[in-house]
Amino acid sequence: MKLLTTLLIAALAALAVYSARRRIFFALKTGAVVYIVLLFGRLLLSAGSLADRWEDLIWPVFFLLLAWVILWRVSTTYAERRARKSQNRI
Repeated sequence: MKLLTTLLIAALAALAVYSARRRIFFALKTGAVVYIVLLFGRLLLSAGSLADRWEDLIWPVFFLLLAWVILWRVSTTYAERRARKSQNRI
């Protein structure tokens, strides 16, 4: 339920920005920022209840960090290889 209300608040913020500015990309970016801020705000508010369950949080964070490092390495290797390939064509 919290996820849906957070999504609804972010969508309403994006709709308000769109109605004021009439720029869809600006409204979508604003909605995304509001959504992320609300998620972290709710996480901070519920930090007291998470204090006794850190083991439930550590492993998912560890795996997400590991996936981020692997994807970062793959993407930088691909970008370097692509840059070398385009440099050899010139």
